[in-house]
Amino acid sequence: MSRSSLLLSVLAVVTLAPGCAKKAVLRDEPLDPNGSDLVAQGDELAKLLDQTVLHYGFDDATLSGADMKKLKKIAKALQARPWANIRIAGHCDERGTEEYNLALGQRRADAARSYLVALGVPHDQVDSVSFGAFVPHNTESSEEAWAQNRRSEFGAAPLELFGVLESPEGN
Repeated sequence: MSRSSLLLSVLAVVTLAPGCAKKAVLRDEPLDPNGSDLVAQGDELAKLLDQTVLHYGFDDATLSGADMKKLKKIAKALQARPWANIRIAGHCDERGTEEYNLALGQRRADAARSYLVALGVPHDQVDSVSFGAFVPHNTESSEEAWAQNRRSEFGAAPLELFGVLESPEGN
């Protein structure tokens, strides 16, 4: 490909891409079209996500009644902010193989995601990921520590620009 053809291709992608894809949100641009930022200090959804942690029993990915109440609050906040995207991270305790824990963490995150979708949140507004046992909340090896590590946590989904993840906070 000649240099001029390559330049024309790049210009075409840069010019046409905004019309074909989701709008890329830059760091200094608010996520909310009305001017407020999802992760801004004092935002109800950001606080709710930060405060919400779901805990599970050993080898379990079942939501409790209390978990469902928490998820209903998140669903309501997300439905009021259709531009906001969140990520649910599933975690496990250190027992079990790496593969098993990654799968269990994914089932935990997916259980919460599925419940949010069942409540009317669009499926593309919620992402789920598993960290298995790689990101423990408590590094001790005890029943109490393991119980703390069997969890799902919530946060604003990072933006992906050209294959590079970027935090909405600009960090």
